[in-house]
Amino acid sequence: MGGGSHSGRSLRHAATTIHQASNGIIAKGLKLAAQQLEASEADIAFADGRFTVKGTDRSVGLFELARVHGAIADLADVDSRVGSYPYGWHVCEVEIDPETGVVRIDRYTTIDDVGRAVNPMILDGQTHGGIAQGAGQALMERLVYDDGQLVTGSFMDYAMPRADDLPSFVTALSEVPSTTHPLGLRGGGEGGITPALGVIINAVVDALSDLGVTDIDMPASPERVWRAIQAADTARK
Repeated sequence: MGGGSHSGRSLRHAATTIHQASNGIIAKGLKLAAQQLEASEADIAFADGRFTVKGTDRSVGLFELARVHGAIADLADVDSRVGSYPYGWHVCEVEIDPETGVVRIDRYTTIDDVGRAVNPMILDGQTHGGIAQGAGQALMERLVYDDGQLVTGSFMDYAMPRADDLPSFVTALSEVPSTTHPLGLRGGGEGGITPALGVIINAVVDALSDLGVTDIDMPASPERVWRAIQAADTARK
């Protein structure tokens, strides 16, 4: 139950619900195993799909119990009202041509805390895609209207980053488990796109600070950067 399947919610909500239901199945299986193995529930351990009497080789599998006693099922309902937010550290280095206003990202390095990483390769891909999306919004993506008519309505008119606009990213994962739910997962995709906007624009403003530029709106297109440089130059004179 929640506001939809998006962002970091899918894995956190679905996996936590499955985890809770699975624990219920194990608890029911423990009672059945204790009866079948003629042992106290406290003396039985569950691991690798089997219930074993501690200190002995007497055991029975979960699926064996299900075949004997019928389906072992349980329901779970997770009410998750506290977030499980990722954290990250992003560093961006840019070069700017003052004659044309063109911004080039030279280096981009990140460490993202995603909690327990279920699939690190996919998480790295999410980070890379998020950085690319952030770079697009920071440097070039813009909806332009003329008398109410959208004039950037196709990829022929709407600028988006391409592979040659971006460097090879250096990314790493930090796994500090979240304490707001039992699986320790955090969001993965937010780590790329959210910091990218700020760190890229801050890098642009920092690079232009010696010229007197203190602020620039997104997207920092070549025209806007060039105009900011000219305005700062005029103000100095």
